[in-house]
Amino acid sequence: MHIERVKKYVLSSLLCAVLMLHSLAVAALGTQVNGAGGSRPGLFVMSTLLGLFGVVGVRLLNQLSVVTPWLVTCLVIPVAVYVGYFEVLR
Repeated sequence: MHIERVKKYVLSSLLCAVLMLHSLAVAALGTQVNGAGGSRPGLFVMSTLLGLFGVVGVRLLNQLSVVTPWLVTCLVIPVAVYVGYFEVLR
């Protein structure tokens, strides 16, 4: 395997892992805030956008089409955190 391909694999996994971790953290923060002014929906949108940036970044890094079914995974983390927190824990 060529070194350039290995670099892309490593950078792709780091990019996706870091942005998905931050997406999870922002979604978890959104379940803990007690505030007016729409902070929960705002954090939900931020969490979704972080996931979107992760998927799009990996696709662009590997020179693939951005339009993919993987974009659906951007909603999976925030929805799973919100449903898990508000339905199971409360």
